[in-house]
Amino acid sequence: MMILTEEKRVSTALIEYSPHLPSGARKTLRRFLETYLPTTNIQITPYPSQITGHSPPVLLQVLGDVTKIPPSIPLLHFGAHHSDGSFALTSENVLINAGDSPFLSFLLSDTPESRNYRHAIQQLLRSDRKNRLLRARSQELHQESLKKTHIIQDLRVSLRMLSNRKTTALADTQLHEPAAENVLQPTVSSIEHAPVTPSPLWLRAGRRLKRSLLPRPAPVDIPNQDSAASEDTTSSPEAPFSVSRILFIAGEPDTPGVLYRCERNAAAARDAGFDARVLPCASVGYDDIHWADVMVFWRVEYSGHVSTIFDLARSENVVTIFDADDIVFVPHYARVDLIDGIRSIGATEEQIERCFSDMRRTFLRCDQGSTTTAELVFAMHSLRPVVHLLPNIYDMASLKRARMALRMRGEPGRVNAGDGLVRIGYAAGSRTHQRDFAPICPTIADILHQRPQARLVLFREPQTHRPILLVEEFPSLIPVQDQIEWRDMVPLAELQDEFARFDISIAPLETGNVFCEAKSEIKFFEAALSGAATVASPTGPFRRVIRHGETGFLAESPSEWHDALIELIDNPERRIQMARDAYHSILWPFGPQAQAQRMKLALSSLNGDDAAALAAETRLARDRLAPPELPVIPASRTIFHHDALGTAPVTVVITSYNYEAHLLDALESVASQTLPMLDLIVVDDGSSDGSLALATTWMERHRERFNRLILRQSLTNAGLGGARNIGMDAGETVHVMQLDADNILRPEACETLLESMNDGTAYAYPLIACFNENGPVLMDMTADTHHQPGTPKLLGDLPFNPLSLVSGNRIDAMAMVTKWAWAAVGGYYVSREAMGWEDFDLWCSMAERGLPGHHVPKILADYRQHETSMTNASTEKDAHKARVVAFVQGRHPWIRLSAEQAKPRKN
Repeated sequence: MMILTEEKRVSTALIEYSPHLPSGARKTLRRFLETYLPTTNIQITPYPSQITGHSPPVLLQVLGDVTKIPPSIPLLHFGAHHSDGSFALTSENVLINAGDSPFLSFLLSDTPESRNYRHAIQQLLRSDRKNRLLRARSQELHQESLKKTHIIQDLRVSLRMLSNRKTTALADTQLHEPAAENVLQPTVSSIEHAPVTPSPLWLRAGRRLKRSLLPRPAPVDIPNQDSAASEDTTSSPEAPFSVSRILFIAGEPDTPGVLYRCERNAAAARDAGFDARVLPCASVGYDDIHWADVMVFWRVEYSGHVSTIFDLARSENVVTIFDADDIVFVPHYARVDLIDGIRSIGATEEQIERCFSDMRRTFLRCDQGSTTTAELVFAMHSLRPVVHLLPNIYDMASLKRARMALRMRGEPGRVNAGDGLVRIGYAAGSRTHQRDFAPICPTIADILHQRPQARLVLFREPQTHRPILLVEEFPSLIPVQDQIEWRDMVPLAELQDEFARFDISIAPLETGNVFCEAKSEIKFFEAALSGAATVASPTGPFRRVIRHGETGFLAESPSEWHDALIELIDNPERRIQMARDAYHSILWPFGPQAQAQRMKLALSSLNGDDAAALAAETRLARDRLAPPELPVIPASRTIFHHDALGTAPVTVVITSYNYEAHLLDALESVASQTLPMLDLIVVDDGSSDGSLALATTWMERHRERFNRLILRQSLTNAGLGGARNIGMDAGETVHVMQLDADNILRPEACETLLESMNDGTAYAYPLIACFNENGPVLMDMTADTHHQPGTPKLLGDLPFNPLSLVSGNRIDAMAMVTKWAWAAVGGYYVSREAMGWEDFDLWCSMAERGLPGHHVPKILADYRQHETSMTNASTEKDAHKARVVAFVQGRHPWIRLSAEQAKPRKN
């Protein structure tokens, strides 16, 4: 009764009624309507009804049973298991039938409790009515906006038609004019006094529209004929076009895609040395167009305003690029059988087709295209020959948040004690993936039944608790609904926290569907950032990025999905290793540094023929490079682990093998660094002396000095490359300083090297002074060098230039290396037969991929020369060095070593 009386102002509406209810309940509801709302036209229709854009609003839904699964829209329940005609309010603010209890009498009584119940009902209904009114008003405003847009477009078309007719008439007049020189011309006075015919309204409106966008022109000095002629004979050619300012125009500024396609790409453009801005399409004015050299239109639908932007861009010589992250420029793909989301978002095929047509018109006005996947590049090539592949990427804020969320669960890369549950997360960001999830839903339900410790994590709207996945379409989930965890959707900035809760992330897509096949790799690399293993459908983008069985599983059939999920649920070690390898595989290709590299090539190619040729040469050469192998991380165990959960800028990795005599010096030099926040990781490579116990004792006494303090020991002696990879894997900072246990860092080493690097610097190396047990090592009097004899002997004394690596290594291993660059080249090689040149191989691999280093001409470290050093004991032995040379030259055929013979370092 309270429901209906609250809706007296509603004259036309629907009540959706479940056909499973007894007929008496329906009759009772009809009797209530006739009694309390006799003048309304409220229809009772079967549930679910076919709601269209012209249907009256749904007043309420009447269902048979209260379900534990949250509904996709708010429900009011009219229960089937009680007698008809009375209602009760539960703590979840839903109405159910209360049978023949005296609840109605209580509800209508004048007590504080009943007033509270009635107030709760009224609040619920007012909120529902307010939402409906807001939606109606929003639709009205949208229609008004469309009408105004159409008026402006009509004015522009009419203005263009009038201009064309006027041009044609003038041409015809000049063609038929007599050639006699004495033809009378109208005088100035006659023109001034000629009657003026007022312009039509549409023409004046068009002129006003154009004046609102164009700036007031500055006065121009008109040169006389002589000076003009002189200028023509001496004028210099125009300056070449140069790109420096990029304007990203967002067609859907209130959607998450603007972060991926506009904000992050603008940041990549700035990292590449350009100036970049992002604006919503509606805010773009003449000053913005005049400022830009290049304009990138992301998902911009064509309109009168957009047409004017293109006209002004053409007059300002601005290059235009259309960007899309879906096939939104092919109108005939706007079909429900291809895009299941059409039915979920409440749109019609005609509306989506019109949207796609408008985006296609925008694309056709652009000079070039850019997009996220090879499939989209191929689709764009039918409209524009030049298309740039710029994949979706993460940003550094997401990386830091993801890794911090993972650290909150324990030490990354290790199986940590938790609640014993294994969470399978499905991070669907919108209600457009029903058909993607449908084929695997029975398999998921079976797995939940077979593995009681498994949980399916789904998301819902935080306010209404409406699920993103419409679970009423999946009855197989009802028996296992107690194993479904519902999480509120979070802002995009907090998404990595949710991924970090997953043990397994699933990314099902409808294979063979042209729309799904073009979807990007977001769900894979965002899960990998937060340490979740992924099972995905084998679409083209996923097949190219996921190494099946190594960095994830590709599954198409129900049996493949079942086997992959059971394997990951039952084998936590396999799950952790797969997530770790996935993380290493995506750090570079989907990171901001790689995107800056791509953006620089794409934008510099616009600077003329030579620049376009050079950019194409570089890109084609990089495309021919074989994908790097995954970094080899030998098995290790954690001896000591301390994490204060702060954020340090640098990690120092000390690798040690039987260096008990020197280890304390290295540890103390790290503790003395001027950086107040620091991480330290010590990797003991299976030492047989007392160095492991020494490191453990030292760490226990110095835990307050460090943010993270970790001691790992390899299960078997892995060699220098393996030990360094263990340390790099354990590091959670972008910058990692390498230090062998027999060497020393000077106090300002980490801070100085860090300050010298920008976001795109792969590594930085300092000057290094040599010393032995007698003190500093001096230059040999007979040495052929540019240094004066008797001066301190230095390592790493040449400025950075990759060509210097052709003849040999000029950079010591004591360098600050970024983790993304280490992952980009597959880490340090692991080979005991060719141990010793792991750092040289790393610099060569980075040179092949265009990753820059930086030299700091300041002594920041000390290299200890002694007979037991690895250089003297292993690397510079004739037989071993021959193997090292052959191994490294086989990996990098372009190097031509000037000193292939063994040459031990003198003490």
